[in-house]
Amino acid sequence: MIKVAFFDIDGTLLDHSGERSVFPKSTKAALAALQRKGIKVFISTGRSPAMLGSVGRDLPAVRDLFPFDGFCTFNGQLVLERDGSVIHRLAHDPQEVLRFITLAKQHGLKCFVLEEELSFPITDCPEIRQHYEWMGVPCPPFYDSSRLTEHPVIQFNIFLPLEKGMKILAPLEHIEITSSGFDVLDIIPNGGGKETGLSAVAKHYGILQEETIAFGDGLNDVGMLRWAGVGVAMGNALDEVKKEADYVTTPVSDDGVKNALVGLGVLDEGDFCLES
Repeated sequence: MIKVAFFDIDGTLLDHSGERSVFPKSTKAALAALQRKGIKVFISTGRSPAMLGSVGRDLPAVRDLFPFDGFCTFNGQLVLERDGSVIHRLAHDPQEVLRFITLAKQHGLKCFVLEEELSFPITDCPEIRQHYEWMGVPCPPFYDSSRLTEHPVIQFNIFLPLEKGMKILAPLEHIEITSSGFDVLDIIPNGGGKETGLSAVAKHYGILQEETIAFGDGLNDVGMLRWAGVGVAMGNALDEVKKEADYVTTPVSDDGVKNALVGLGVLDEGDFCLES
């Protein structure tokens, strides 16, 4: 019996394939049906908590799309209940942060560091400025490493293809590299990943691993799809992701979330109430 469901955002809950971003009515109805059955609904994303305040196109803030029970953010490194209570936190080692900054400056990487609440660029570039413009906030000053004593760094983001990023960052021994696509790399602490967030949520609520289900479409979703009792890849997922899933559903644009939950027997048609 499933007791908690985890969902990636872009390409899983939200359809960005057209001119406008869409949160399908069938998906919203499915999430509501899960909660009515007592199943907790968590987001599991590479985004920071600050980025849950923006979708980027045509939709309200992610937090306002649905009354989620909680959020696994930073690829599982910071897990929050809906009220902001911290379930789990995993930060980069301060010395590894300093080594990363040195490499970033040496190679002129287009990147920024993310603390729990704030983020700062290390170098200047159009991509960095566009990122903050997309978030609707001014681009902050360059990162000051003196902040490390009081503000742990949870994640780095780099605008770089994966293969090149792995080569440049090879000297760093305590990191993992993941990505949701678009040549944007998420650099997380060694031992991290969305699966660590899922595990923390399950432990917090006394839920067994086999009582979890997770939905995703990107490379940074692979770990959680492997870990979850049932891992569901969206029909629009990368082929590498589909190979790791227990179940492949239809695309997000074709009622993928609803179809999987019904097909797997987690919900049935009678559980749904489509509302505007």
